[in-house]
Amino acid sequence: MERTSLAELIRHGSPEIHQQLQEILSNPDFAVTEQQSQEQRRANAYDQLKYLVGKFGSTSATATDLPALFAVFDWSAVLATDLVPLISGHYNLVSGSLSTLTDSDTAAPYLQDLDNGSSIGVILLTEYGCGSNIQFMQTTATWDGDGFVINTPNPRARKFMPSVGIPVSRVCIVAARYVDGAGVDQGVHLFTARLRDADGNPAPGVTITQLDHQPLVVMDNAIISFDNLRVDRDAWLSNGLATIDDSGVLTWRDEESRRRAFPSAISQLTVGRMALASCLNASARAALYIALNYATKRVVPMTAVDHPLMVDIPHVRDTLLTDLAGTVARTIYGNDVKTMLAGSDLTDRDTVVTAMLAKYFIQLHALDTVTHCRIKMGAQGMFSANRIANYLGVCHAAITGEGDCAVLGSVAGRALAKQLLATPPAAPVLHDPADAGDRARLFGARTATIAHEARPHLETPGLEDRLAVIPHALDLADAHCAEAALRLLDQHAELPEIAAVRDVFALHYLDQHATWYLTHGLLDIAGVEKTKEGLRTAIDDLAANLPALLDAFGFDDEILDAPVLSDDLPGAWNARCNEPSRR
Repeated sequence: MERTSLAELIRHGSPEIHQQLQEILSNPDFAVTEQQSQEQRRANAYDQLKYLVGKFGSTSATATDLPALFAVFDWSAVLATDLVPLISGHYNLVSGSLSTLTDSDTAAPYLQDLDNGSSIGVILLTEYGCGSNIQFMQTTATWDGDGFVINTPNPRARKFMPSVGIPVSRVCIVAARYVDGAGVDQGVHLFTARLRDADGNPAPGVTITQLDHQPLVVMDNAIISFDNLRVDRDAWLSNGLATIDDSGVLTWRDEESRRRAFPSAISQLTVGRMALASCLNASARAALYIALNYATKRVVPMTAVDHPLMVDIPHVRDTLLTDLAGTVARTIYGNDVKTMLAGSDLTDRDTVVTAMLAKYFIQLHALDTVTHCRIKMGAQGMFSANRIANYLGVCHAAITGEGDCAVLGSVAGRALAKQLLATPPAAPVLHDPADAGDRARLFGARTATIAHEARPHLETPGLEDRLAVIPHALDLADAHCAEAALRLLDQHAELPEIAAVRDVFALHYLDQHATWYLTHGLLDIAGVEKTKEGLRTAIDDLAANLPALLDAFGFDDEILDAPVLSDDLPGAWNARCNEPSRR
């Protein structure tokens, strides 16, 4: 019963959906081979996306069924990494926006093409000049009598760099500043357009320039500019917040609608941020599964008589098991946030901030974990056959999908600091790191104190203070999420595997921030030493629970098909190298 409960705790959504996606995404017809060029891999990814759409069902239904959507992201990251850049635009940002921000009759022609895979969805947000700070974008949409005309006013307003290089039919959503019939800039709005026709040719008024080769991930990134791209009146995704009369004058439904307009336009970004965080956490779990299984089999000859297992080497053991604890903690925390999103108003500020915090907390740790797995596996970690090198590319692409992930962390951390303005700092009282209650109080003390230390920089809007608060904001984002994750681990500590994860997660966090706790009078030297001793014991306990945890991840050795998972490593590599498709 415990093991079943553990698997349910780690998995988000129904097991049937996860099993179905494993089967769909492990189809050997779309396996990437050494003979494929990057262009062929791009084409293969689009073919696989159409196959996924055909087998898994309605794209719009998936986009609005968040557990199913998150599962698509997770299994794409684990089994079909080339798909990750495509599913974000197709499922979440386009199908999700069309399903939620306009009426069903208007959306139907576009969603029909997205649902059957005859068109691929992509969203055009970022520009050279504003990057991911899309409130400052310059692309314009103006009224022309019965519709809108979209233009790129200068080179820095070109859309950089959506994945639209491959010439296939495209349904796109363009973010642009609406200049209404009265000449008033009404801010950023979303408009639906067919960027490429059924033959893949750019629409009139659209120029698409394919960008260079990317070594980390296969994407058909491009630069897009507009010269009088005309879209119909009903292409505007208003979410019912405003109307446009026959003269093109925009009227907000009320003042609250005006306030909600921008959050509404980018509401699917909130889901997308969590989906990308989830898929990176899935790649981290897969990397740990592969690396730790390898480490429990790999014999390391150290002397003529001493041949320990790789997992018993301290730098391997300590690194991968602390990463394991951090990944499981973030999985449970992330699942809690995903459940919250399914029933939330995506324009609500607290919801938006929560997703931004989660992305910052989860994604950077996932990258560190995958990197450590690659390094600890040595040369074996370099090969795509063992998957981890591919996971690195996904991590880098997803983390920088909106620019540096720290931007989101700092913005969300600053918003959180404002929420905690009335919270007093922790009193300088020594705590016992061996006591679970004291550990929780130490986590809370760090959150409260960092929020208090950020306060002086929130009192003025000047650039100097806006820059000075960033380190506090990033520390606060991490501290707040870590505190929430520890609370969730405590709630499930009746499972021995989770209790072991909790202890390593908590003690490793205290050890990482030992200097901070010392200087704030919350630990003394003896407490720091006690933390280190406790961490060593906790890692031993986690090692004893390792088989159950890895089993609960729900991976299949045969589907992963990594040579290092085989008990006969030379035989596995020999069989792979002699496969007909690789000769």
